[in-house]
Amino acid sequence: MKPRARALALIAAAVFAAAVGLVVLATDALRGPEHGTLDDRYDLRGTPAARDDVVIVGIDDRTLGEDPNVTYPFNRHRHARVIRQLTNAGAAVIAYDVQFTQPSRFASADNDLITAVRAGAPHVVLATTAVEPGAKTQIFGGGQGLKFSKATPAFTGFDNDPDGVLRRIPQARENGLESFALAAARLKLGHGVAQPARESTYIDFSGPFPQLSFGDVERGNFEPAAVKGKVVVVGGIAPSLKDLHRTAVDPRMSGPEVEANWIATALDGFPLRDVPGWIDVLLVVALAAVTPLVALRFHTLVALGAALLATALFLVGAQLAFNGGDVVTVMPPLVAMATGVVATLLISAPVGHPAVNRVLDSLSPAVGNRRTRRLRTVLLLGAAMFCALGGLGLMAVDALRRLDLNSVDMRFDVRGAKPTPDDIVVVGIDDPTINARGYTWPFRRWHYGRLIRRLDEAGAAVIAMDVQFTQPSRFTEDDNRLIEAVRSASPRVVLAATAVDPGGKTEIFGGGDGLKFSRAIPAYSNFEKDPDGVTRHMLDAEQGLDSFPVAAAQVKLGHDIDAPPGNSAWIDFAGPPGTIPYLSFVDVERGDFKPSDVKGKVVVVGGTASALQDIRETSTTGQQAMPGPEVHANAILTAIDGFFPLDSGAGWVNVLLVVLLAVAAPFAAIRLRMLYAVPIGIVAILALLVGAQVAFENDVIIGVVYALVAGVTALLATAAIHGVTVAFERANTRDAFARFVPESVVDQVLQDAEGVRLGGVRGEATVMFSDLRGFTSFAETLQPEQVIDALNRYLTAMSEAILDHGGTLVAYMGDGIMAVFGAPLQQDDHADRALAAARDMLTQLQGFNGWLRQQQLHDGFKMGIGLNTGPVMSGNVGSERRLEYTALGDTTNTAARLEGMTKGTPHQLYMADSTREALRTPATDLVEVGEFEVRGRKAKIKLWSLAEEAPAAGDAEAPPAPATVSGES
Repeated sequence: MKPRARALALIAAAVFAAAVGLVVLATDALRGPEHGTLDDRYDLRGTPAARDDVVIVGIDDRTLGEDPNVTYPFNRHRHARVIRQLTNAGAAVIAYDVQFTQPSRFASADNDLITAVRAGAPHVVLATTAVEPGAKTQIFGGGQGLKFSKATPAFTGFDNDPDGVLRRIPQARENGLESFALAAARLKLGHGVAQPARESTYIDFSGPFPQLSFGDVERGNFEPAAVKGKVVVVGGIAPSLKDLHRTAVDPRMSGPEVEANWIATALDGFPLRDVPGWIDVLLVVALAAVTPLVALRFHTLVALGAALLATALFLVGAQLAFNGGDVVTVMPPLVAMATGVVATLLISAPVGHPAVNRVLDSLSPAVGNRRTRRLRTVLLLGAAMFCALGGLGLMAVDALRRLDLNSVDMRFDVRGAKPTPDDIVVVGIDDPTINARGYTWPFRRWHYGRLIRRLDEAGAAVIAMDVQFTQPSRFTEDDNRLIEAVRSASPRVVLAATAVDPGGKTEIFGGGDGLKFSRAIPAYSNFEKDPDGVTRHMLDAEQGLDSFPVAAAQVKLGHDIDAPPGNSAWIDFAGPPGTIPYLSFVDVERGDFKPSDVKGKVVVVGGTASALQDIRETSTTGQQAMPGPEVHANAILTAIDGFFPLDSGAGWVNVLLVVLLAVAAPFAAIRLRMLYAVPIGIVAILALLVGAQVAFENDVIIGVVYALVAGVTALLATAAIHGVTVAFERANTRDAFARFVPESVVDQVLQDAEGVRLGGVRGEATVMFSDLRGFTSFAETLQPEQVIDALNRYLTAMSEAILDHGGTLVAYMGDGIMAVFGAPLQQDDHADRALAAARDMLTQLQGFNGWLRQQQLHDGFKMGIGLNTGPVMSGNVGSERRLEYTALGDTTNTAARLEGMTKGTPHQLYMADSTREALRTPATDLVEVGEFEVRGRKAKIKLWSLAEEAPAAGDAEAPPAPATVSGES
């Protein structure tokens, strides 16, 4: 590849690599691998020095094993004693990671705890994971109980990353309630702490933290100095309590330790944050450009070495920045670097091996320049491979999962709502129910008992209660009435639970005998959200307990069903919220409904009122969230239909689609013109989208995003390669013609709509031939290097004279020169230009002769110039391996013979009368030499020369008129 074309290709490679990296950065396409690099940076940083401002008081295995008769949860007298001990020891903040949102069975213990908290207030922070709008909680029953305690309530929920790992700080507030860490840090520092955006801020895991055993603190067996002036986090750390979290530094970190790290991060002012976005962009661009730009100046191997060095420096710099609190995005710059390396190798790869060339020639059509075709084919094959492997790689790591899931939502939108289901109904605890007279939330359980009896009497096939009864209420009689109602309707009653112990054990009706007596079917009612927080899938089971939709479907069908494992089953939503028929809880309980509305149907009972906050984003919700009971109803319908309404397509189909979309445009461009290749790539993309929707309408979900990314990238790469190869051809054309014509002529030729074509073009032009008399015999007397030096000096002077006047150098023939004026670019004044160039050449000859005399090489030479004007056929001739520009025809032959006719005459220029007549500006210094015969022509030709032309040095006397010259040019 010629230098200019290679430079253009490498610059294009740098731009393409940067574009790929920026797309990956903007779409967060490699979120999973990026999180992995973050975890590695935590590991490389190592464990920081132990902190002395945060202490953990852990409910550990030793505490749990001290008395086999004492079970967890503890009697609240114990928590009260721990708070008093910590208060007396001078703890600055007591952050209690144990929830007290429900009354215990011992009112005196509850009162003792509230009194202890009040004594330690306002430096006691109490945790809750349930917050109602307006920052309302049920801690100590909410209202007066919490107000009396003077405790600081705080939200203690965590937000995991899509891979289930906890890395980022939780949100600052939940429904207006301050987060656990902010509350603790504020009380410790004595002022508020401004929390930055959680999307760009991480928990700076800075443990280990000193730990004390809950039992020791309760008995006072600890040094007060261990907690004095410090933040003390109290909570369960025993593995059996299952308060464990996957974090960036530990796959099983206890909740209190997570809270301690969170609080320590807040105390330090949230030191670990993403760098500004412009830095990530700059790094992507810089690493993308390293390999191609170094390859511009040095060898490809040097560029590869620079790439390795730049990568190493970048990774080391990213780690050092992390150690200093700045999180640099790693994967997009690395992708940009890899893309730049691959593109540089493709551009620099030799394709001169005969076997390789034969393959490339067989793939590409025999049209155009062979070298350009080979380069184009190599680049297109490389682009196809890059897009295919890139798409498959992204699919392997599920890097674009969010986009892929969003594409499923779009397919739901295109499909629209299904007909209203007639075998399921939702009984909603809606706003009219909550606002009805006699109802106070949470409802007394006799309401649920009466509702179940109404549904049982009306003939409901399944009563699926999406309301939890895992804790006893304050009214034992109400609990018993509910259990009796469930027993009378069972085994058609499914009861929900969100906490399941190993073996499928739950605390519904206290677990054990209570649940057994009720004959209800327990089920796990939680859904796992997809990475973007949208509910699209349902679980098959949890800890051996069937999920709520599966259990309800099995009751409806009367037999067990095989659910897809884990969270892989898609929910086939019938439509947007409201598609499932609704009944109001209060109407059903009072009997104000038609039995036919529920007879033989699955009835899902649950909260639909906005105040209950049981709403979810789903594939069909759009701007309006869907109540949890309706989500369950859609999932139950899906399970009843055997999970076949929506099923993920076979993996090999998705792989095949990625490959096909990746190769469609590049392979088409190898054999066809871009006019056809680009539409083929676009049609392939449209076919993918239409086919995916058709498959969805037929209950098959095909992966779209990875194939779409491969197809679009391949289409863009194909267009870029076309641009590079066109630039390559233009650069070759410029390089070729710049040797023969002025730069301005080259620019005009390239701007011409037709460009420089193979084959001939007929036009009017003036042809020039020149020759240096006696140079051959002169050359035989000198050393080769002296001959070459003299010849180059002469040809340079003559070429400059021709090019300066817009002529085209056609060929050097030893010391002879052929030039043409008026081709390939049409010039109306071509004859004037040719005559002016001839005059300049004669002047330049005098300077050349002066140099020869100065070097004592020769006394000087005489030259011959022939000019003839007429029609010529100009164009590129030769073979595919070697092309030359030339001008053919009688005009050319005559010009050559006129140059030869100057031999033996006192004239150095013979100009045909046709040239004189073609002059736009008459020349006053022309003299007529006479009419002479020229071999090959019947008519004589009138010749002209320059009046002031004097015989050159070394000329012998010559006859005044030329002889007829024979011989061919």
